[in-house]
Amino acid sequence: MRSTHLSLIVVAAALLTVACSHKEDERPEIPVKLSRSTDTSRYEMQPGDVRIASVDSGVDLALLGDTISGGLSSKTLAKVKHETDTAAVKGSGLGSEIERMVKGTVQNALATRINIPLSAVKDVRYDGKKIVFEWNGRPPKTFGNIKTDKKDVLESFSAEDAQRFVAAVRARKGTQLEK
Repeated sequence: MRSTHLSLIVVAAALLTVACSHKEDERPEIPVKLSRSTDTSRYEMQPGDVRIASVDSGVDLALLGDTISGGLSSKTLAKVKHETDTAAVKGSGLGSEIERMVKGTVQNALATRINIPLSAVKDVRYDGKKIVFEWNGRPPKTFGNIKTDKKDVLESFSAEDAQRFVAAVRARKGTQLEK
């Protein structure tokens, strides 16, 4: 696998590890749900929903109904699926079986999306560099600790897209966008 795929695997492993771990904090834990989605573009967008993709189109962040969802983009998932196609594995020996198993596991892990209820968001803003969430409880480690290309994943969106996402979240929550 090329280094890009290794990076994607590391991101997926971080998503799963971070979503399943916690430290002691007196505030209530914000519920994080993991879902598997092989094509996030199939979701029919409703009025007020928004989906933004990172500048490199590797990840996306969406407000879908009453949920904030993040994961690898449809474009990235399609590329990974093609490059880890288990049907392309030749042979029937132990090595071939291991390769099929590893490729299938990678596909499943990378198709994982993190879903957080909108009710867990106290506020969200764009600080000129990244999207910043304030939480109604113990912050989920999912959005604040994932790195892509050595920077916080919430810094990977264009200013215009980040501001559009913030405005949509605030509108859905019934608050006004800060100036």
